[in-house]
Amino acid sequence: MRTHPLRHNHAGRGSHRTRCLALGLCLTAGLALSACGPAHKGQLTVEPVSASAEASSTRGSSTKPSPSKSSTPTPSATPSASWTMPSVTITNERTDIWQQKDDLLSLPMETSFLINRGYLFNDQTCQGVLRYQSSQDTYNSRNTTGDNAASSAKVQEQPSNYPAYTVTSGPTAVDVMPDDSGTLAGYEVAYTGTVTFSNSGDSEVSGYRFFRQVGEQGATLDILMQCLPGNLPDLQTWHDLLSGTRISGFDAGAM
Repeated sequence: MRTHPLRHNHAGRGSHRTRCLALGLCLTAGLALSACGPAHKGQLTVEPVSASAEASSTRGSSTKPSPSKSSTPTPSATPSASWTMPSVTITNERTDIWQQKDDLLSLPMETSFLINRGYLFNDQTCQGVLRYQSSQDTYNSRNTTGDNAASSAKVQEQPSNYPAYTVTSGPTAVDVMPDDSGTLAGYEVAYTGTVTFSNSGDSEVSGYRFFRQVGEQGATLDILMQCLPGNLPDLQTWHDLLSGTRISGFDAGAM
């Protein structure tokens, strides 16, 4: 499905290829670190996928802060008699765009019901977070609002660590992510915001976000791209990233 264009800005991307991300991530070994500024550690709390989701947190390096997510109680992984927890795997088929980099997370998670992954874009200008959760709570509440309304609402929710968060375009339906027998449709937005670090002030970011609830599977999937303003890639790159994220273990069906 082709969506309406979202606002984006990729002017001046090259000038930031050897700089730290606005999110506080220093460039890795082998690249110039002089732009990283004074060595200090700061943390950024990031709102979890949902109120009942277990969050992961990112840890700072010795040269620059990196994001972290606040902890919340772990949802029960025990299925009820009426719900069978899906066995899901998520693979990245677009390593030419971004690479999984879980050392960005102080608590990376790969369990039967919770997947938290960090990603670093190959040009070093943006980073991403992927969060998948399956829970009894999501299954039980699936008929309250329905997948369509829930997905549209949750993709717009303001993260708790964002003192400013503005959806600049969307929510727009997008249907490009492959699952077992088709594609996993969801909603996307473009956004701008201000992110607060615990000891280094606020940083402006811009990005894209995708969210889908699959109530019959008790599952949610949240993918977030966060970039220094002026480095946000175009919409086609974002869609290429989504289409290269393969979900195996269930067929989401229509929202």
